[in-house]
Amino acid sequence: MEFRLSNVLLSDGDRSNDYPDLYFKYSKPAEVLDGSYSLSGPSYGKYDFATYFNAFSNIKWRRYTVIDNVHLRIVAKGDFLVEYTAYEATQASPKRSVLHRMKVTSVDEYSIFDFEYPSDSSAAIFAFEITTYSPLDIREIYYFTDIDESYIRNVELSVATTTFKKEEYIIPNIELIKDQVIDCSEPIARHFTFHVIDNGRTLDVDDLQSSSVLIHPNPNVGGAGGFTRGIIESMEQERKATHVILMDDDVQISPESLKRTFNLLSLVNQEYERAFISGAMLSFERQDEFYEDIGYVQARGIYGPIKNRSFVSKLQDIVKLETVRPRRSHRYAGWWYCCVPISSVEEKGLPLPLFIRGDDAEYGNRCADKFITLNGICIWHLTLAFKFRAAFERYQVPRNSLIAQSTTGVYEGVDFIQNLKENVQLDFKTFNYDAVELSLQALEDYMKGPSFVMEADGGELIGQLSKKNDKLLPIEEFTGIVSDSIEFDPQHLYQEQNRSLVLRAFDYLTVNGHRCPDFLLKKGIGIVPYDGWFYAPNQIRRYKELLSVTHDGSEAILRRMDRKRFKSLYRRYKNDLKIYEKNKDRIREEYASARPEMTSLSFWKSYLGMK
Repeated sequence: MEFRLSNVLLSDGDRSNDYPDLYFKYSKPAEVLDGSYSLSGPSYGKYDFATYFNAFSNIKWRRYTVIDNVHLRIVAKGDFLVEYTAYEATQASPKRSVLHRMKVTSVDEYSIFDFEYPSDSSAAIFAFEITTYSPLDIREIYYFTDIDESYIRNVELSVATTTFKKEEYIIPNIELIKDQVIDCSEPIARHFTFHVIDNGRTLDVDDLQSSSVLIHPNPNVGGAGGFTRGIIESMEQERKATHVILMDDDVQISPESLKRTFNLLSLVNQEYERAFISGAMLSFERQDEFYEDIGYVQARGIYGPIKNRSFVSKLQDIVKLETVRPRRSHRYAGWWYCCVPISSVEEKGLPLPLFIRGDDAEYGNRCADKFITLNGICIWHLTLAFKFRAAFERYQVPRNSLIAQSTTGVYEGVDFIQNLKENVQLDFKTFNYDAVELSLQALEDYMKGPSFVMEADGGELIGQLSKKNDKLLPIEEFTGIVSDSIEFDPQHLYQEQNRSLVLRAFDYLTVNGHRCPDFLLKKGIGIVPYDGWFYAPNQIRRYKELLSVTHDGSEAILRRMDRKRFKSLYRRYKNDLKIYEKNKDRIREEYASARPEMTSLSFWKSYLGMK
């Protein structure tokens, strides 16, 4: 039987107008007429579909699924030429090959034109190009495979999204999914449920809910609690889900990503049947910019993407993303779009009650041996809004990382305490004393043991901690300090930091001037990036005041040295480390013993107030 693999998108809302290169590239080729070249011949134009959404990832579909043949179907009428192409990865630009050319004249009625790509091809991607010689009307284009029906798996797909008073994002996503997934004519429509976990309890249930869209008012238990509620609802829905996609609420989606996920799961092979599907995060602001699909945790306790930022409007980057095979340890899939097999949940348990930050990384490390990524499975997420927020980065991240490592045994060999020390030292040197307090509270709360995290009101706690986030001011407030060059190009602040041994010793021993007499300190104000990770010793050294400027130059905060506060916090810091070293083995054992309860259905139902 024929089984559809992926659709070729000619329109995807406004995005296909704003970023057409994600879908097709248009050109007006020169033509040969009677032995001469014409630059304004009868051809209307050439459309190349070797793009992020419309190329077929031959290498990945054959790796992940049971298919052994790939066809392209064009349903259209007009006068046109089709060139079927393949691209091989090389160290330079991808190598293009034309597999077949077909001239079509069918101007009176829609006709079906099929082509089978070579089954023995090692190409990274397949694609096609259409040159039009008249107006071309296309009904649909899609890739499909011929396969025995016995190879098709029964898939019941659900999506769980957690929202907190973000109606401007979640309501359009609900309507889009209703219109283009639930009401479509493809198999996914009969095997799909959308769970909206409303942590803010502000959505109109009667207006939004349907047989396939379920709204669940929920206490404010953060992302971890909301997504766990979605997993439980997916397991207990009328037709039990086989897979659940955990997806952020403040994203733009393409319905084709959901369809492509369903089709891939229907044909997934035994090797990858328990893999997590990790959708790529693309930039909301520049929608062809790739940020991450699979993340990992470095040995020094830092989270980040495995792959470099890329532009998926460029063929070379598309091929690279489809062919690179990440092999780093401690990998995970972010919950902006992560498809989890329910069988993994039943075997490994539910997530940890971490409220926010690190829940997805822990769960991916604990439950997934393999990850699937694929072109066209993605979301668009705000990236420029990702400002440093100390309540998250200095409290939630270190606390949750230590809890996860101790409770479920993930991140073997990762030193989160060293990372905490580095952050504390950086924040001391940049006079960010509130951030130091948050780091110390993170360690202290971790040392309280599992009962604390199982009983704490996460919403109330994060509300209190957020009071220590910086109160940034418009850059115009500092016009007497900031030069035009920095205001309009703050990236100049990220300078290479070369230091002599003497300067290194000074910075370390004095903690950037906290322990040296006033006469050694500079007058004026040091200007540095507003960044919780970038260390700029040459720009902060010996200043008593520092102006931290955001990456886009729009806001800043002025910080001042406070020796009295430094001394108090430094004593607390050293005391906390002593307590940790003395009790770390006992604390880890307490968390490990609590794992069965913390990841159990009974605990979570009680935690969420479910009947």
